[in-house]
Amino acid sequence: MNGKEIYQAWMNAWNEDISILHDITDEDCTVHQARTDGKDSGSAKGVKALKDVVESAKYYFENVNMSLVVHPIEEGNYVSARWNFEGIYNGNMEGAKAEKGKLVSFDGTDIFRIEKGKIKDYWVSSDVIDFMNQLEVF
Repeated sequence: MNGKEIYQAWMNAWNEDISILHDITDEDCTVHQARTDGKDSGSAKGVKALKDVVESAKYYFENVNMSLVVHPIEEGNYVSARWNFEGIYNGNMEGAKAEKGKLVSFDGTDIFRIEKGKIKDYWVSSDVIDFMNQLEVF
């Protein structure tokens, strides 16, 4: 699989079947992410780390849909894309004042470093301010 195909599989993990991560993730994959839930993103590696990214986001939302804003750009061992997250807030976030059932939508950018056809490093940057404003956290 090339980087663009790996990225499409990543989108499928969000929208269809998370088990695809076993096929595209290096066992030592590191997620580089500032987290809103207080977890240390360096504490898990490999498939567990990537699954945690997806599952922790889905903990707060129903009917999650990830879509591409800018399709994957591949150069050397790197692939990057801009995405949009959309989901229905389920009321589970401590400190959020938004009503359960609110549609939340925000954008972000991923960068993957690919090694031997697998995701070795993952950097994610998302519009957390927009996200938190929609959930009425501040």
